[in-house]
Amino acid sequence: MESSKNLITVFLVCMIMLSSIVHVSIAQVQDNAEKFQEAFKQLAAEYKDCNNECQKTCSREGLGSTHCEMKCDTECTSTLLKERIQKIKKLL
Repeated sequence: MESSKNLITVFLVCMIMLSSIVHVSIAQVQDNAEKFQEAFKQLAAEYKDCNNECQKTCSREGLGSTHCEMKCDTECTSTLLKERIQKIKKLL
């Protein structure tokens, strides 16, 4: 009888430990998702600003909308990627 009580106690402790680990793991995943969403919003805003400014400049130069769209997309994407790579290099 005593050993069965000990076995049940150990089982319950293991279940509590397991449920707390799963809970912490889920909280960490949610935290990472929130960080990703915030970073994505910031990057999207930076891209939008860059693209709008580039479109205005390009249209003032008298270039066509398709040409401007492709030019601005390429320039803004490469500029933002370059900035991010430089930030990562500084961290390393």
